[in-house]
Amino acid sequence: MKRILANRTTKIDSSGIRKVFALAASLENPVNFSIGQPDFDVPEKLKNEAIKAIKAGANKYSQTAGDGLLKEKITEHIKNEFGWENPAVLVTSGVSGGLLLAFMVLINPGDEVIIPDPYFVMYKHLVNMLGGECVFIDSYPDFELPVEKITRAITAKTKLLILNSPCNPTGVVYSEQ
Repeated sequence: MKRILANRTTKIDSSGIRKVFALAASLENPVNFSIGQPDFDVPEKLKNEAIKAIKAGANKYSQTAGDGLLKEKITEHIKNEFGWENPAVLVTSGVSGGLLLAFMVLINPGDEVIIPDPYFVMYKHLVNMLGGECVFIDSYPDFELPVEKITRAITAKTKLLILNSPCNPTGVVYSEQ
């Protein structure tokens, strides 16, 4: 039988959190400590502004690289916060698409990507699909950034270090030290 999906899809295994969701669906009254969903509704003011924009016809596609005004505000923030002169800003619809684009332009086959563990499930799959090599750094039991372990893991093949703060899934915020 002819294979329809690209070979790289074999490098993706089922997300652990999705397996937990499937198991939880079979239980009676499970307590959900999994994915971080807000426990509040969208504020009324924001709902009303969205309705107003839709009624005014502001419901077209935005520019591919993101809304110009939003990019301008982000650029100002980066300049003020970090002192960068000309930051290149790209606004994506969601983090997964943004990660895919960033990883595609940065990772070559054989490049090593250092990832503190535990980590957001997409990192491993994206790196593997692009032919990169994941180098997982154990941060258990306190989930603090293991700087010494990271330093020892850096090699000539290291291309990226993924830093995610607050960390998904632990919520730990890394200090400047």
